[in-house]
Amino acid sequence: EGKPFIPQPTDKNWSNISLPWMAFGYGVSVTPLQTLTFYNSVANNGVMVKPQMVSEIKKWNTTIKKFDTQVMNPKVCSQETIHKLKAVLENVVKKGTASKLYSKDFSMAGKTGTAAVNYGKDGGAGKYYASSFVGYFPADHPKYSCIVVVHKPSTVNNNYYGADVAGPVFKRIAQKIFTDAPSTNEIKNLNRK
Repeated sequence: EGKPFIPQPTDKNWSNISLPWMAFGYGVSVTPLQTLTFYNSVANNGVMVKPQMVSEIKKWNTTIKKFDTQVMNPKVCSQETIHKLKAVLENVVKKGTASKLYSKDFSMAGKTGTAAVNYGKDGGAGKYYASSFVGYFPADHPKYSCIVVVHKPSTVNNNYYGADVAGPVFKRIAQKIFTDAPSTNEIKNLNRK
């Protein structure tokens, strides 16, 4: 796993523009899985769990090995901050940069991202974009989280932004999971006489 780098005020390269630069996603280095882990902790009410791809190994109906959830941080921030983050991320989809993704059928929450990569190298000749969307759904009762990153999207017609490139992929994944996930409806037996 790549080691994340998040600048701190005690770093020798820290400057007056470090914090504003970080607000736009520059100057930091985290992998997509690390980013997803953080957003998953927001969806999980502040509990950060270690990502796992497999929860158990089965042979027919017999469990051979079960992998328990590992809590990395029981509380990444205050509950007040979690509530604010959830509202902001939901509004990104309802009326923000990802409003094209909004669906009345199910709620999503997340954040778009568009980064210029290699913008300072070779006089800008090697510059390209990375478009992303990270989030969770359903927003009101999160069950799934997902990140989509597209490197070097076409820049024709300025359609290289996260909302235009990665966001629709996220929405298609969410729709597929949402429509394929079995729903359980409980029917009560009314013994009528």
